[in-house]
Amino acid sequence: MQSVDLPDTQYFLLVVPICLILIGGVFISAYYLFKAPKYLFWMGLGCILPSVALGAQSLMTNAQLTLTAPWIGILYLGGAWSVAHGMMIKAKAKTNSIASFTIVVLGVLSLFYFAYVDEQLWLRMMTINIVIICLEALAIPSVYFLFRQSSGLVKLLCFSYFLLFTYATLRTLAILFFLQNVDRIALSTSKWWMLMLAINVVISLWFAIVVVATTVKELFIVLNEERMMDPLTKLYNRSGFFEKSSALFDDSAKGEVYVVMCDIDFFKRINDTWGHATGDQILCTIADIFKDNVRQDDIVARFGGEEFIILFRSFDELSSFYLVDRLRSQIENQIFVDNIRVTASFGVACIEDKDRLIKALELADKRLYNAKNNGRNQVNVS
Repeated sequence: MQSVDLPDTQYFLLVVPICLILIGGVFISAYYLFKAPKYLFWMGLGCILPSVALGAQSLMTNAQLTLTAPWIGILYLGGAWSVAHGMMIKAKAKTNSIASFTIVVLGVLSLFYFAYVDEQLWLRMMTINIVIICLEALAIPSVYFLFRQSSGLVKLLCFSYFLLFTYATLRTLAILFFLQNVDRIALSTSKWWMLMLAINVVISLWFAIVVVATTVKELFIVLNEERMMDPLTKLYNRSGFFEKSSALFDDSAKGEVYVVMCDIDFFKRINDTWGHATGDQILCTIADIFKDNVRQDDIVARFGGEEFIILFRSFDELSSFYLVDRLRSQIENQIFVDNIRVTASFGVACIEDKDRLIKALELADKRLYNAKNNGRNQVNVS
């Protein structure tokens, strides 16, 4: 293959594709070794594939570009599809694999035709860029929905994807109107190629940095959530309850805040009779009952052992009683593992403001023990 003398600046620009390849490798390794989010794997491919193509093309003459066009094109299209696919996974949207595959196949067949049958460099460039726009456009609705539902770095990630799509569109228009004579110039050393290369690497690096920042932030959120979670029931633990409780006091228009203390009746007898493994399964089932019957903003926690706590808003004491009594009834009617039936006792107290949460907890705890002393399997609100 014929070599070509390239400016030192062009060799310097190869540093960026190499960096993107390394970043992509880190993304993929994080997915496989540290169970990072699945979308990170696709972002890794989205960094590596076009960077390999970009680096290779920067060292080629027009003749060499023709010989390798379909294979280089596959790398570019694979990278664009990977990023779009990863963003759809991030947005928890249904991926359009069939549409993506069809677009890529048509694009690759066109590249083979304009490389080996009717050699047309300009049409090859147009084909690659149009297909990239189509692939990236498939994810736009999902990314827009994620953009509207998110904040902070996730919003910035979505904006960065819009920037990628916008640049791909502008690049295609530039090729359409200003590079129709591309067959008569040395593309790899032209000012247009150097400009597109520079913009490409800057936007790609920016997108990779945003992906890294988003992933790191989400990792810290997950670690913080795990710190606040009870490992058995997946409810909040004691510290998690106190950290999350202040948010419930922000909107007084939704009524007063009530705290509920719950204790499983005769739970020690269950552990002694059927074993701790059975007791753990019962605790998990009760936790699921709570999670399925409270609102999204309500807070449910396991305070320890067989004791649970619920924080919720209600417009009056009677409404709060009905809500808690429904939970009590569901536990009473639930058939647990090994056909075991259990009951629970509840104490309920109203909280005037968040500074009196501890006092309300003490009152709810006192009412809980009143419920137990009065026969168990009941709700005490006064």
